[in-house]
Amino acid sequence: MDSPIAMHLPRDVFMALLNHVGEGYYGEKTETALADIVLRSLATTKMAPAAQAMEGDEAAGATRGYQWKQLFLPNGTELRATFQGRSTYAKVEAEKIICDGAETTPSRLVNTNGCGTRNAWQAIWLRFPGTVKWELAARCRDAA
Repeated sequence: MDSPIAMHLPRDVFMALLNHVGEGYYGEKTETALADIVLRSLATTKMAPAAQAMEGDEAAGATRGYQWKQLFLPNGTELRATFQGRSTYAKVEAEKIICDGAETTPSRLVNTNGCGTRNAWQAIWLRFPGTVKWELAARCRDAA
């Protein structure tokens, strides 16, 4: 089991739990039964309004972003294109790719400082929300 967390349990509740599982102490059976009871209770009771709002925000954020052909870039995804040692950065915000405060496309992002014929899939590196590693867009597309 994960790291235990100390918490208060009223004595009568604790004794009823021990009697129910047949252990005379807090052991593996008691721990398993308590975890099962808590999880079942959470699954069958209504979530607090504040928690519902947070969960809704997370779910909405996970489904909103920029659709780049077959590759979905969720809001918060960072894009980087480098040409002759100069990097240009953009970010997916409100379902748009934003670079220096203006909306752009992957093609425009890679060709702003280039020759105008660069393949965005081969020139853009992506960093998805919650990650630290940059990945080539073509590899992400192939994995999608």
